[in-house]
Order: sequence, then structure tokens, then C-alpha cells
Amino acid sequence: MLKGALPPTVVIAIHQSSAIADITTTIGYLATLMSIVSQGLMPRAKFMKIMFFILLSTCVSASMCCLTVYCAVKAREHNTSPDAPESVRNGFNSDACAVSGVWLVVMIWASNTLRAWRPMELQDPMVAFSIFSSVTITRAGTFVTVDEGLQFITRLLKGFMIGFAIATGISLFVMPITTRNNVFHDIKGYVAQVDAVLRSQIAFVEDGPEALTGNRGLLSRTRTARSMRELENAQEDLPEAKEKRLKESITKLNALHGKLQSDLFYSKDEIAWGKLSADDLNRIGGLLRSILLPLAGIAMLPDILDAIVKSEGPRTSADGEESEDEAVKNDEIQKVVETLRHRLMESTGLVAVGLQYVLLALELTKAKYIEKQQCKTSDEESRGERLSPLQSDFVVCIEHEIREYYSRRSDLPRALESVEAFSTSEKHNDDALQDHDTIATDSDVRQEFFIILYMGHLQENLLNATLDLVKFAESKVTDGTMKRSRLIFPKQKSITQWLSLTSETAESRSVPDRRQSSHAGRGPSIDDGVAPADFPDPEHLPPANIWEKGSTVLRTISHVIKSEQSVFGFRVAAASLSVGILAFLHQTQDFFIRQRCIWAMIVIVIGMNPTSGQTMFGFVARIVATVFALGLSLVVWYIVDGKTPGVIVFLYLANVVGYYFWIKVPQYFGAAVISIVTLNVIIGYELQVRKLGIETATSNGQPYYPIYLFGPYKLAAVAAGCAISFFWVIFPFPITAKSTLRKTLGRSLFVLAKFYSCMHTTVELWLNGSLGNIQDAQSASYKLETARHKVFKEEMMLLNQLRMHSHFTTFEPAIGGKFPKAVYDSIISEVQRMLTSMALMAQTTQNLGALTLDSPSSQEAENKWVARLAEVALNSADFRSHSTTSLLCHVSASIMNAQPLPPYLSTGDSFPLARQLQRIDGELLNIRHIQDPAFSAFVSLEVLRSVLSFSLKDLLSHVRSLVGELTFDFHVRHTDDYAESMRLMVESSRED
Repeated sequence: MLKGALPPTVVIAIHQSSAIADITTTIGYLATLMSIVSQGLMPRAKFMKIMFFILLSTCVSASMCCLTVYCAVKAREHNTSPDAPESVRNGFNSDACAVSGVWLVVMIWASNTLRAWRPMELQDPMVAFSIFSSVTITRAGTFVTVDEGLQFITRLLKGFMIGFAIATGISLFVMPITTRNNVFHDIKGYVAQVDAVLRSQIAFVEDGPEALTGNRGLLSRTRTARSMRELENAQEDLPEAKEKRLKESITKLNALHGKLQSDLFYSKDEIAWGKLSADDLNRIGGLLRSILLPLAGIAMLPDILDAIVKSEGPRTSADGEESEDEAVKNDEIQKVVETLRHRLMESTGLVAVGLQYVLLALELTKAKYIEKQQCKTSDEESRGERLSPLQSDFVVCIEHEIREYYSRRSDLPRALESVEAFSTSEKHNDDALQDHDTIATDSDVRQEFFIILYMGHLQENLLNATLDLVKFAESKVTDGTMKRSRLIFPKQKSITQWLSLTSETAESRSVPDRRQSSHAGRGPSIDDGVAPADFPDPEHLPPANIWEKGSTVLRTISHVIKSEQSVFGFRVAAASLSVGILAFLHQTQDFFIRQRCIWAMIVIVIGMNPTSGQTMFGFVARIVATVFALGLSLVVWYIVDGKTPGVIVFLYLANVVGYYFWIKVPQYFGAAVISIVTLNVIIGYELQVRKLGIETATSNGQPYYPIYLFGPYKLAAVAAGCAISFFWVIFPFPITAKSTLRKTLGRSLFVLAKFYSCMHTTVELWLNGSLGNIQDAQSASYKLETARHKVFKEEMMLLNQLRMHSHFTTFEPAIGGKFPKAVYDSIISEVQRMLTSMALMAQTTQNLGALTLDSPSSQEAENKWVARLAEVALNSADFRSHSTTSLLCHVSASIMNAQPLPPYLSTGDSFPLARQLQRIDGELLNIRHIQDPAFSAFVSLEVLRSVLSFSLKDLLSHVRSLVGELTFDFHVRHTDDYAESMRLMVESSRED
């Protein structure tokens, strides 16, 4: 806050010097505006990238404005006789104003089209471009000579550069913020949040068999009211409260992971003095992602239980009470849960101490801090707590502990001896229960068996990912990287990407284009790595001659013009012209200049958003922020009786207050910008008049207003600009957050189908044994992982957009009926759950080798398992049909085009391969195989595939409620009452 408040305050302060005031004269307030637009609070790498494009766009705008002034002056000369009176030659000229108006529309349209195309990098550059163009072109019709216009452009350009220079100096030299520092801060927060997720998971599992078997559906339904009353005084101990804390903790971790990935992108562009290179930081980011996935899978336990209970129903006897067999089994599961809880606590301790070592080795924490934390630790149950990251042989010890953890899989069969993969509908005697080789053919899946092994497998994956991170940190110590700092330069590839506007959001547009498939034959994804020629164009055959090949550029131009980005740019141009036209008409030209209507145009350029929900939200927020800024400016001015030194000091303090909302409440970023700009423009204008004198200050045709009148004028200008912006968002047809949400959701589902297809191929190649080594850049494993990460990142970006648009739908009026926000939010949650499940399925196949104990017997068992599973899976019609990919594509098309679903769409069953294996060879699912990692991997795949099936079923139901289903079924009522009523009607008609 203290740093952010410096640039505008410094700009206003230096304008009290004649050396600066004589340069900018009456446009000094725009230098203040540019120092705010530059956003000097961004990290160094991102700031320099944005500043580069701001400077480039400003210079391009100045060049084009020179051309505009030249055209306007020449139009004036051609329309004015040399012999005409001086008042006519220097007065209003319609031709000059018409030419200026055309240039204004073209430049605002083009700049805001680019702004919508790359909002992350070009938002601020195009705002600067548009402001420079608007200020210059609205006066271009009044210039009599080219020299007069060029002098104005020069003065304006110098004012802009002063604002940029002050912002750059403060950004780089006053409390510099680097992306690398943000990355290191994110890593430390990541470690703390991982521990919070694991602690929340332990608290949830501590509920015993109720938690693991889905007490909310299976056991809690039979709980008495008395037991519920006993829990009323301990709401925080209820399973629902623990589940909520678990979901909140994993949500925070996901948000932190997204921030880390964004910071990592810009960290490779920095010139830094440090120890870890950009490749090292990217490697750390990838290793942390490997930790996130199993954590996300572990945190899905409540959702898995809910889905199973919802799909399979509670297992109770005919009278609604829990059966005797189930009661015995639930008692037996108590021992199982205790074993699982113990292993979870043990793995949590190992993960925690391993991540502490990582922070210590990478010098992100100090040994004294770890010693203090160890003194405060009182958890003696966790086996991992016996390790200390301060011991010299820590890596060897933790690797030994993790291997010991893997080897203790042999303890699980004794704990799980009464829990088989399948339960029978018949009652067996004790001898039959102990014979694990005999399983009835009419058996049902025991969810507890699969969930227990699923949780254990994810814990092992988590430990393996932690060990990889520990070994990486150790390698940085042993190879001398952490011994000394060095100058780190960005790679040439990073510089090329930097100049090509590539960003972490380049694969995910703010406004999805429905017409992408008709341009060069591309599908509805962006940069998917597939050549355009791979997909045919439904409207054109391949070009066959020179004319057809050369005319392709015409198609490109037409696609750009009719794109949604271009539509948004045209709306901004129309909104700007609604105000700017006053500068081009004879009756209103003087009014535009005297009443400073240019400020309304600036508000339109800064605040106009692509959707009506965002604009309505911004409309109210910006007006409230302007009222706040007006009141604050009066306080700043009158508290020191208008004395210049006191005004500047209190202006700085007021800017600190304004930047509080900028930093702490980012959802009100636009309103905070308007508030800070309004405050500084009001104060800057009053001090500018005092410095220049009233005569010079009014030489531009704008009368002087005291602060108590000038402030309300600014408020009226902001209100008018926001109102015009909102009008042009809904006219001639609205681009609502609701429609944007629907289209983005359709695209998100298609990207999800791509990710599932990529994951399915990974599993299929794993079963075939042709996946290859992931370290080999030419192997299928490496290429598939690269493709998955790319599509996964795109889907995560789309999910963030979906949540944002869903939030803005609440600010749009319910015209014609309420928006089904709850349904869309449920679909978004299902998409997130399916994405996590798919990513875990792919990771399960690739990490299997790390979980295999180094012994011939274990490897032989693994090969046997994979071969047998491959034989069953690859011959399964369900596995080979790719029905899930087809289903997601159908749902995507229906949502995107608002068309009903095709009839008879269905989802798969839960545990499909397990049931098939049971029919073929029940021995393969015996509990004694639990020591084989391939067995646990298969079980995890089955659980995740079942979760995917449950989510698809809910997704299909939600989408069907939104778009309907194409069907011509005729339903006939067959109830006895209906038949009797029809008989009476026939008899009555006969009597008549």
C-alpha cells in the first residue's frame, strides 16, 4: 500500500516544479493517470513485460494520431478557401471533424479488439492507447496547422512518459517485488497448506467406520435422535463440519497452486541474482503438482462416499434396520479404519518432515525455526516425527522409512481379513468366510474394500512424490547450486515467448469463439498441437489453385471482423463515439471542451467489460468508489486549508487508503482504479491551476472550477461513462454473463473430453506395456504427459472463468425468468471432480514403478497382474468403446449450441472391470494380493472410474434439465383409477 501510493503522489509533487509544469502545462493530470495505469505493484518480470507493450502501444498511438492530425488539417484546407476570413479558417470545420471521427472509431475498435484477444498482457497497453487516441483525436478537428497538432501530441506524449518513468523507477527501486520472491513465498505457503489438508483428512477419518462406509447414508440414518442431541454442543466435531474444513483446505491449496503456476510463468523472464534457475523453479512446480494430485484424490473421500451411497443406496434389511451381517461387518471395519488412520498419520508425518527438509535445503526457512517448531510439536503418535530434517543423513533415513512403509502392506491383510472385494447375498458359515478362494457368483462389490485400498494407494503416491521433491532438493545441495548466488538470465526461448504475447492464459480466451472450427479447420480448442489440416473444413474443400490459396487471407479477415473480440471492440468504439461525437458537431464542440467530457470517454475505455453482469457490477461499484474518492479529496484539501505541502502529504495517505482495496479486495479492482484516479485527478487539477495560474490553466478553453464544483463534475462524468458503457453492452443485443457462462461451459466439456481421451490412451498403453520411459523425450509416456499437462492447464483456466462468470450472473436482472445458477455451479463442481479423477488415473499408471519393491517376486507379481488385467480390460467392450469421450462431446455440443441432448445416452456402471474380473477369475481379487502395487493401482483405477461414472450420471441429469432431451416417447397411464374412469365415460356415452 505504501509503495502503490508513491507514483501518483510523486507525479503530482514534481509538477510543483516549473521545470516539469512547463512541459505538460494543462495536461499534467494525465501523467498522474498514467502512473496509476502502469500498475507498478506488479512483480518485476510481469511489470517490465506490460511496460514494454505500454510504451510500444503509446508510441504507435502517437504515430497514428500524427497521421490523424495531418488528415484532419488537409481536410480543413481542402474545404476552406484561402481567401476566407480568419474566423472561418480557424473556426469549426465539418470535414476535419468527420475525418477525425472516422479515425477515432477505427483506432478504438482495433485497440479494444486486441485487448479482448489478450486481456492479460494488453489490458493496460490498450487502455493507454485508447486514452491517448481519445484525448488527441477529439481535439484534432480544432487544429488549424499540422505544427499545432504535433506540438499537442508532443506535450501529451511527454506527459505520458513522465507517468511511466515515475512508475518504473518506483517499481524497480523502491521495495522491489520479484516474481521469484513470490514463487518462494508460494512454496512456503504450499507446504503449510499441504499439512493443513492432511490434518483435515485425519480429522475426517477419525470418525471411524462411519466416515469410511459413508455414515451419512449407511449408518447415520439409523442413529437415534438422542445421539444427535449429544452432538449439538460440539458442532465442530460433526462429520459435516469436518468435511467442510477438508474441502475448504483443498480449495485453498488449489488456489495457491494456480497462483504458483502463474508466478512460475513470469519467473523465467526475470534477470535475477540468486541460486535456483528458472528450470529449477519449474521443476519444483512440477513436483508440487505431483503432490497436489494424490492430495486432491484423498480429499475426494467425502464425495466418493456420497456418490456411492446415492448410487448404490444403503444396505439395510427389509424392515429398514441395519442387517445383522452388516452390523458385524461394520464392527470389523472399525479395526480397518484404525489401521488406515494410523497409516494416514504415519504418512502425514513423513510428508511433513520431508517438506520441512525441502524448505531447509532450498534456504526458504532457517534451522532455528525448525527447532522451535519441533519443540512445540507434541504429536508423538506420528512415526515420521522421529525424523528430523536437521540430521545429516536425512535423505537416506526418510527413504528407508518410506520403503518400510511400503513393505508394511503385508500387515494390511490381517486387518482386512474379513473385508473381501465382494460380499454375497447368502449367509455363509465361519469356515466359508475364512476361505478366501470361494466367492459366490451373485456377489456385489464391497465399497469399503475398494475405498480402503484406494486411500492407501494415494498415500503411497503422496509419499513417492514427497521423496522425489526431497531428492531434488538434495541434488541442488550436492551439485553446489545452493553454495553461492549467481546472475540468472532468461533463455532465448523465454524472450521469444515474451515478445510473442504468450502467457499462462494464452490457451484460454476470455471470450470463447464459437466459429473457431470454420477457420482453418480447427476444433473448438486453442493451440491443441494438432495441425489444422488434420480436420476438414465443412464449408470448403482444400484450395486447389493459386487464387484459392491466395484468397485465404480474405477468409481470415472476415473471421477476425466477425469474431466476438471484434464485436466487443466495436461496442467500445460505439460507446466512446456516443460521447466523442460532441467534439465533432458545431453546436456541441465548445460544450465538450469546456465541460471536460473527455473524462467520460476515459471512464468508458477503462471500465467497459465484455459482459453485462460485469458492467452492471462495475457500474454500481465505480459510482460508489467515485463518491468515496470525492469525499476523500475534500478531506485532503480542506484539512490543511489547501496548503500545497500539507495537501501532498495527506494525498499520499489517502492514496494508501485507496490502494488497500486494490490489494486486499481484488474483485473490486476496477472500482479501486477509478477511485484512485479520481482522487488524484481532482487534487492534481487544483494544484496544477495554482502552479500555472488561472490564465494559463484556462488557455485550453476549459474554465476553472474550485474543488467543491470540480469534484461533482467528475462524479457526473463517471456516472455518465458507466451508464453509456452499460447501454452499449446490452444494445443491440446483450452479451450477458449467462450466455458467456453457457458457451464457456460447453467448451470446457469438450476440453475435458480431450483430456479423458488422452488419459484413456495412457492407460491403454500401460496395459499393452508400450508406455515407455517418461524420461525419454521420444517415448509415448513423455508425449502423453506433455499433452495432458497442456490440456489440464487449459481446463483449469476455463474452470476459473466459469466460476467468475457464474459469480457475475448474480448481478444481471432475471428478465424472462431466473437463471439456473445452482445447476451450473453443480456442473462446474462435477467437471472439477472428473478432471481430478482423470488426472489421478493417468498418474496412477505412470507412478507404479516407484511403488514396486525391488525384488524379483514383486516384479513378477506385478507383471502377472498387469498381463491378466490387460487381457480382461482390452477385451472389454466398455473399455474399447470410448463411450465417455463420445458422451462428453455430445453434452458439450448440446450446451454450446443450446440444443436438446440425443436420446438414450447412458453412463457406465460402477466398478465395471472388477465385476468382470469376478466373473472370469475371482482369485485375482483376493485380499492376499494387496502387497502387489499393481493390485492397488487397479483398485484405485476402479474407484476413480466409478467416481467418474457417478459424476457423469449427475452431469447428464443436470444438462438434461437445462437443454432437455430429444424424444418422441408416448406415455400411457395404466392405473386402475384411470381405466375405471375411462370405462365410466364409455358407458355414459352409450346411455346418452
